[in-house]
Amino acid sequence: MNKLFPSLCAAALLAAQVTPVRAADENGEKALDKPLFQIFLGVLELDDQTGQWDEIYDGDVDVDFSSLPGAGMEGEYVYYQGWVHVGLNPGGSFAWKNDDTKFSGGYTNETGGVLRIEVDNSLLLAELHLGGYVRGRLSDRITSYVAAGPMLMYGYHDADDDSVDDSVAFDNSDSSDVNVGYYARAGIDFAINNKQHLGLGVRYMSTELDFDKTVGNIDIEGPQYVLTFSTRL
Repeated sequence: MNKLFPSLCAAALLAAQVTPVRAADENGEKALDKPLFQIFLGVLELDDQTGQWDEIYDGDVDVDFSSLPGAGMEGEYVYYQGWVHVGLNPGGSFAWKNDDTKFSGGYTNETGGVLRIEVDNSLLLAELHLGGYVRGRLSDRITSYVAAGPMLMYGYHDADDDSVDDSVAFDNSDSSDVNVGYYARAGIDFAINNKQHLGLGVRYMSTELDFDKTVGNIDIEGPQYVLTFSTRL
């Protein structure tokens, strides 16, 4: 994914700088295609990392994200069309998983020993984005695309108090944050008729959220593998 991202950014910058082509007029100029809308279902695989959660442990807390089911919608508004289509890509998505995100650390008991614990959590992520895209035709029935741009993400983390024993007491068991970041997406679509497509894709999101009342400042980043359905209105 690290090798793919520079290409996606270049595609987004190209899309943002292209001058829109006018719609059909009395001179017979070809009209732009209508917007394409895509819905997707997939699995978000966030990178594991470490955080700071003083109520669990004075040192680093291991953050083990499980796979988060997610869904969303993308739009593609054409600004230039030819062998490739170039334009704007607004969209949004969410991912959520309950009681399966592990934050493991340790705490010191009465004898001075460090005991390891695991805390069940739920994590909700929702984002909106606006970038540029490039879509090209590989054959009469197959197209591929790339897109990238900035995004705004909201995150909510909630810890399950009942998943630990009485030796650990949470003053705060939930926290939320909003921050900007970036997204990238790429995929391939297979036409099932003149206006509709089924496809496969991969998305990538990256930002930093500060769950200051629970696990602290952590990176939210990783790929999302999706199945897609697209249609032109």
